[in-house]
Amino acid sequence: MKYSTQLLLALLACGLSITAQAACDRYPMSTHSLSLPSVIEVPDSLPVGSIILRKAFDGVAPGFTITCPTATLRQFAGHWYELVAVPGAGISAHLTYVPGVAVNVMVRDASGLVYPHSLASASQVMPAGSTHYSNVSAEAIFYKVAPVESATLHATNWLYERWATNQGYFSLSLVTSTRFVKPTATCDLAAGDVNRTVALPTVRVGDFRTATSAGATPFDLSANCSNASNVTFRFSGTAASGDASRFANTGSAGGLALWLYARSNNTTITPSGTDSSRTVTVSNNRAVLPLGAAYFKTGTVGQGTFASTATVSITYN
Repeated sequence: MKYSTQLLLALLACGLSITAQAACDRYPMSTHSLSLPSVIEVPDSLPVGSIILRKAFDGVAPGFTITCPTATLRQFAGHWYELVAVPGAGISAHLTYVPGVAVNVMVRDASGLVYPHSLASASQVMPAGSTHYSNVSAEAIFYKVAPVESATLHATNWLYERWATNQGYFSLSLVTSTRFVKPTATCDLAAGDVNRTVALPTVRVGDFRTATSAGATPFDLSANCSNASNVTFRFSGTAASGDASRFANTGSAGGLALWLYARSNNTTITPSGTDSSRTVTVSNNRAVLPLGAAYFKTGTVGQGTFASTATVSITYN
């Protein structure tokens, strides 16, 4: 009987010892998973510093206050290391393995505070008597920090936080691999500019006595684009006899050729060679080239008809 009493006292003593070792009154135990589309397109037209995508992690954990009477160790096993500035945003984000893409994870805790959580490895000892809030939810925000190159972001654990060695944990994981790509650019001439006819006004032979050109007529060529930054309009045709910079007249009027020019600075567009193209920046998915056409004197002007053909092709990026 005396032996059994000693055994009971020993068990009680062990129980008291275990209770005294507890560092916090409770611990978080939450796992949050991020699922992304298999492909994420990042157009060149998206400005550097812009948000590519923001997506909430699955899983909402209960919110509560954590009180730690004794000093408590927190260890963070993180996947990302390098922080870069997000241009124009005034913040930093973790650089991913996809060139030009960085990520921040914003975490909301039980107090309602939303803050950027580091995804780098670290450790921290919380002082005795400290109070903390459990993390409730998380959201990933992807930023374009440079021109993006196509690459895959593989599924992996981004962060695993351990409390008091293994008493509690907070985990963030990407559970689907995703490929960031630049979408294929497309551009087409506007429907009204395919087989376009530009009507020049009737002029008199006398209009060329003191002038080399007459009948100037403005018009535009435009291309409708998707995911393109620039469009190059390239012209070709038959050069006029005696003037390689003008397009030949196939009508009966003598001494005349077509002068095709860019209206922005009245520079001549030639039937061939380095001056036969113009590059235009795409704005609001359109590239517009302001042009002008006029009769141009190449010799003794005589009455008759006038017709000239210029062919245009486009390239884009």
